[in-house]
Amino acid sequence: MNAIQDALVALHATDGVQAASVVTLDGLVAAEALDERFSSEVIAGLASYLLMTTNKSLREGGLEACTQFMLHATNGKVILAALEDAYLVVVFDQFADAVLVGESVNDAAAVIRNAARLT
Repeated sequence: MNAIQDALVALHATDGVQAASVVTLDGLVAAEALDERFSSEVIAGLASYLLMTTNKSLREGGLEACTQFMLHATNGKVILAALEDAYLVVVFDQFADAVLVGESVNDAAAVIRNAARLT
């Protein structure tokens, strides 16, 4: 494995994390670590749509692009964190500690950003 995949596997091992992916803005999956019940295409498509519409709304409001946000849903949560030319997408269950997951996401994003600069 490489440093990016290692970071995703470590993030996926965090309590409550069900999926971790690196997704480009156009919806391509660059790397992933997911539970069997998740489809990388569905995660990538949803992330791409959320990021395009969010960033468009922010631009129209005269603001910078999104660097990170958390989506709360009935059965879980998603954190999307900006990388260089992609986003780290992390799906976790509704019972997971959001602070712990958030810290793990920030750590993984830093590793991925650093690894992407070295390649």
